[in-house]
Amino acid sequence: HDALYQLMREGLLPYTFRKQADEELHRVCLEDGMSKLRAWWVYQGVRFGGGPSASIPDKIEVAP
Repeated sequence: HDALYQLMREGLLPYTFRKQADEELHRVCLEDGMSKLRAWWVYQGVRFGGGPSASIPDKIEVAP
């Protein structure tokens, strides 16, 4: 999921894939044994607040 978001930030994967990336996170949570309720909360969290993390930044700051 994080790698897919990074690909979106770098412009290598269209932002339209964000929902699929979030669904993949949900699937992996369940596969790894997370409860359905908690996996649902994780999914809701990334759907609600994950947009800026998948967007191409306007300005990239680099430390010296």
